[in-house]
Amino acid sequence: MSGELLCGLPWGAFSSSAVSYASDVTPIPLRGYLTTYINLCWIIGQFIGAGILRRVLTLPAPWGYRVPFAVQWAWPIPLFILVTLAPESPWYLVRKGRLDQAKRSIERLSSKSEKVDPAATVAMMVRTNEIEIQNEVGSTYADCYKGTDLRRTEISCMAWICQVLCGMVVSMPST
Repeated sequence: MSGELLCGLPWGAFSSSAVSYASDVTPIPLRGYLTTYINLCWIIGQFIGAGILRRVLTLPAPWGYRVPFAVQWAWPIPLFILVTLAPESPWYLVRKGRLDQAKRSIERLSSKSEKVDPAATVAMMVRTNEIEIQNEVGSTYADCYKGTDLRRTEISCMAWICQVLCGMVVSMPST
């Protein structure tokens, strides 16, 4: 139980940070698809894991547990390269006060055929950030469990927990 909790915390952080990053850098028409694709990647990963576990059932003793661990190490190198090459979120840069870098990031994320004014976009982001800071004063995490925010918390938690409730995580291949 405690192991599941310790594993679940970083997995939840990875999932939520990936969705936040995707919504920051993706054009609005594609945003819904990409944020949903993140959940789809979790499901695809579960299918790959179940397939690997099913296949190693017939392997001799030491390889039966070594292969699943070895396959896990195939992912970090390509993911590290992709993360290194990914553009920084302009919203993050605005929140850190690095406005020139935010303008460059917007230029990099914008399509060449689109007419985007990076200075106007950054100005809008700065104003939005100021409004968020003003609204944040006096609020706590406990507010997520009160009034209409409780309903929003329940909806978002159920949307994410549906992946686990389907039983894919607890199902193991049989012999």
